[in-house]
Amino acid sequence: MVRLAVGGQVSTVTVFVDPRVSGDELRQRLYGGNLIILTRLKSVSDFVDHAREQLTELFKPHDPEHAHEHFEPADMARILGTWKPRFIHSDRSTSLVRGIIAEAGLPVEQTHYDVPKPRTSFPVGHLTTGVAFAFPWHRDVWYSAPAQQLNWWLPIYEARPDNSMSFDLPCFDRAVPNSSDTFDYYENNTKRLTTASQVSQERQARPGAIDHSPVHDLVVLPSPGSVLLFSGAHLHTSTPNTSGLARYSVDFRTVDASDLLAGRGAPLVDVHSTGTAIRDFHRVSDGNAFDEDTVVALFGAPPPDAKLVFSTDDAELSAQSV
Repeated sequence: MVRLAVGGQVSTVTVFVDPRVSGDELRQRLYGGNLIILTRLKSVSDFVDHAREQLTELFKPHDPEHAHEHFEPADMARILGTWKPRFIHSDRSTSLVRGIIAEAGLPVEQTHYDVPKPRTSFPVGHLTTGVAFAFPWHRDVWYSAPAQQLNWWLPIYEARPDNSMSFDLPCFDRAVPNSSDTFDYYENNTKRLTTASQVSQERQARPGAIDHSPVHDLVVLPSPGSVLLFSGAHLHTSTPNTSGLARYSVDFRTVDASDLLAGRGAPLVDVHSTGTAIRDFHRVSDGNAFDEDTVVALFGAPPPDAKLVFSTDDAELSAQSV
């Protein structure tokens, strides 16, 4: 483990590597702002192999890390816009995600997960919008995620300091000025229908910190075959890609039902978004979503015309918008 003092405070953030703890303790450590890296899960290595096979086939005969050298941004948006929904919703991808969660020791009867999302970061000057959006300083909870959301991030090829992401650890539980009041989850589900066609200009609401300059930031680089876990309340950003190589990673999220019902989770210090992403999560054991009555009791009733989820069919429509 590595202990880091944050902002000169007495409290510390710890980066745990392969901690021998129960699922309950693992979640509580993450809610407290700590980071966890798991390096010994065969299911993660299997997922990396699966993603590499897909990317190799997608860009052949070109090396995926150099694909941006052979395709213009509009062509890249079309290729990724068609491929990403297939990868996200394939039985193989979701089966591997469920395997990762189970092998990590989280209870499958109370853990809910969302679909695995492939991320692409191309060198500065190439595609950085739409399907390859470069996120500014943000918290996932500004995107209407619940306080119990845990993020699982795994690189498909080697991640580097100049093409990855960084954390502002001292701001984990400190409010920062942000634009999360511009984000409504249900409205965003409608706007996502044209994500793949957003090549030169970003049209979705993307909440971020306002004029934020971290005093201390941390880059964590798990090796391919390892996975980094962190709370959705962490303030983090995409690093401008100056490596000359495309970075491919996949992330998915989990929510524990018992923590959700009990109100255990990370601190929400500056969230002003509306709507909720909780309906995107399905139980690992049987694929069931949270009961709607429970969702309404916890998060309120949605507007009558709200688009509650972004479905597989919606993803296909988005791919066709290119």
